[in-house]
Amino acid sequence: MDSEGKCCLIHSIGGIIFGYFANYIYTLGLGIFSGIVTLIYLFIGAVIFGHITAKILGEKSLGQKQWLASGVFPFYLVSIIVWILKYNGVI
Repeated sequence: MDSEGKCCLIHSIGGIIFGYFANYIYTLGLGIFSGIVTLIYLFIGAVIFGHITAKILGEKSLGQKQWLASGVFPFYLVSIIVWILKYNGVI
């Protein structure tokens, strides 16, 4: 598997984890700021898994454009889907 595939896999696993816990952040009772705080939480998760990926694959293995395409996009896609499923009680 190439480095972009590994990056996508690592970020997808992180998206599942952070998407699951995003529901608890969203339902804390922060009023109109719940969605903003949850998106900031997911942004922090993407940065954390970006650093984890950089440590596993090497600092120079992916450029910023490749990291955005194969890391951040799958992270947000998976985390939003898991968050919606958890919020609606499916999982």
